[in-house]
Amino acid sequence: MKIKYAEPIFVFLLIIVMLFNAVYMSLDAFWYNMEELPTGKFLYSVMSPDGKNTFSLYMVNIEKVNTAIRGEVISVEDNEKIEKRNIYWQVGAKTAIAGWKDENTITINDKEIKLTGEPYDSRNQIELPEHSAKNRTLNNK
Repeated sequence: MKIKYAEPIFVFLLIIVMLFNAVYMSLDAFWYNMEELPTGKFLYSVMSPDGKNTFSLYMVNIEKVNTAIRGEVISVEDNEKIEKRNIYWQVGAKTAIAGWKDENTITINDKEIKLTGEPYDSRNQIELPEHSAKNRTLNNK
């Protein structure tokens, strides 16, 4: 006895799985989660002027591709860790220079990041090389 509806049900389920995978891969490719970054090797920490935040830098070796610098801020109040979050990710960097501008702003490799603002993620930045035609046009104006 052959099941009459087995093949259409199988095709329907296969299409659903393929659509789910396509949506998941699209979301993963275009929206990055800063909290899923690899840990890396500790470089150094810098404490904020008010002593409530510590910014730490880590070098991450991305297998067979490149290196990256990850920066995280740890907020502390009354000697208890309150929040730990990544606010800096730069692919291709091997070193980083960081310093606090004020209690809420840190400068890393000439990028200013506000603790209450958006984190810096080089994967979302479009930087034109200096020798590109568009940069030559912009610099000649």
